[in-house]
Amino acid sequence: MVSTIAQTEAAFLKAWPALETVSDGQWCARFGNGLTRRANCIQVNDADDDGDGDAAARLKNLAALYDDRRLLPYFRVTPLTGRATFDALVQAGWAASDYALIMQMPIGETVGVDGECVVTSPDDQDFLAAQSALQGYGGENATTFAKLIAKLDSPAVGLTIYDSDGTALASLLCVEASGIGVFLNVSTAPAARRQGLGTRLMASAISWLAENGATEAALQVAADNRAAVALYLSMGFSYRYPYHYRRRLETKAS
Repeated sequence: MVSTIAQTEAAFLKAWPALETVSDGQWCARFGNGLTRRANCIQVNDADDDGDGDAAARLKNLAALYDDRRLLPYFRVTPLTGRATFDALVQAGWAASDYALIMQMPIGETVGVDGECVVTSPDDQDFLAAQSALQGYGGENATTFAKLIAKLDSPAVGLTIYDSDGTALASLLCVEASGIGVFLNVSTAPAARRQGLGTRLMASAISWLAENGATEAALQVAADNRAAVALYLSMGFSYRYPYHYRRRLETKAS
């Protein structure tokens, strides 16, 4: 791959913006009303910023911001998380959860956009409704999702395949961020799985990315989602690096 891990991580930050971000050096705390871990976690964006001898204090101070917002603090551990920072998490009793993989591929020959894929702006109301239905976003979560989409400042597109009655069968969000195409919220309705809809959407999105200047594509997938991992491997994606979350177990004293 041409991109570094730091560049790939920066692309993911741009592709899935938080509603609010608080920075402490190269650490950042992101807040998105609790919708998705990635938009509601602390993470390090440069391996050289390894706490400066006060990782525990920095961790405690940023975690307190989640208490203020009535959110459970999470820390996203990536290869950019330094040893001192990781040790501070372990010593403070933050438990591991949600193991996942970043997969990536160079964009080569494309096949064009599938004729049954409806291509829209991500803030299109039909796309927002399709994503909310397939992701199970209801009420406040659907509202937060729309607000997160409104924060996007990179070229992006929504792709959806509908049934003949207008029901969304499969959908994804695709963002071009500094030459890296990021796939998000790839989802298929349970009754429509194993029909190749995900492959068709992904291939169409890769074509859109190529037309919009991306040279690589990247996505995140739960490490134990064997079906999704197999699909992405079959499309040419390869493993890039793992990550996981650490969550604070204790609750704030009243």
